Amino acid sequence: RLIMLKRFLRAIAGASLLVSAFSINAETINFIGVNSNEVDVSSQLSLEVTQAGNNVDFKIANAAGGVNVFVGHIYFDFLGTNLFTSLAQTGQLGTVSFTGDASSSQNFSEGNTIGFTTDADADRNGGASNGINIGEFLILSAVLSDSTDILGLLNSGGLRVGLHMQGFASGGSDSYVTGPSAVPVPAAAWLLMSGLGLFGVARRRLNK
Repeated sequence: RLIMLKRFLRAIAGASLLVSAFSINAETINFIGVNSNEVDVSSQLSLEVTQAGNNVDFKIANAAGGVNVFVGHIYFDFLGTNLFTSLAQTGQLGTVSFTGDASSSQNFSEGNTIGFTTDADADRNGGASNGINIGEFLILSAVLSDSTDILGLLNSGGLRVGLHMQGFASGGSDSYVTGPSAVPVPAAAWLLMSGLGLFGVARRRLNK
C-alpha cells in the first residue's frame, strides 16, 4: 500500500510540473456586426487567440464558402494602457500580407458608435488580394509588456478586436467587433483536477 501511495504522489508531482510547463491557453472568439450596413458575414469570421506568457498569437480567419469579401484592416482597443510592445505578421494562408503597428490611433470605421478607440492595428499591404479573403487566414503575433491575461480581457470586454470588411457587391464596407464570450477551463487545469481525482480514489482504496 505504501508503494502504491508513493507512486500516486509521484504522478501528482509530475502533473504539477506539467501544469507549470503547459501554460498555453487558447480560445476561439466570434465577431458581431457593429451596425450591419451590409450582408451579415459574421458566421464566416473567427478569431483564435493563443497565449503563452508574454506572447500572444491572433489568428483571424475568413472561412471558405462564405460571402466573397475580405478583411482589409484589423484594430485593437484596450480599455486602458496598450499592452503591446510589438505586433507583426508571423503566418498566413494565401497571399495575405499585413503590417502591424503596436501603437496606433488609426480610426476604426463606425467604431465611434461603440466607443472603440484604436490602440494598435494591422493594415494590409497593397490591394484586395493581400487582404484576408475567403478561405484564408492571418496570424498576428504580439509581445506584451507583461503577462496580462489577454483571454480574460477579451471575455470581459477589456480588449476588443475590430475588423474592417471590404469588397461587398454593393461597393460598400462594414465593421465587425469581438464580444465577450464564455471562458473555457484550460487543458492544464483539467490535467491537474484529473490527477487530484485519481489520488483521492487511490487514497480511499488504501484506507479500506
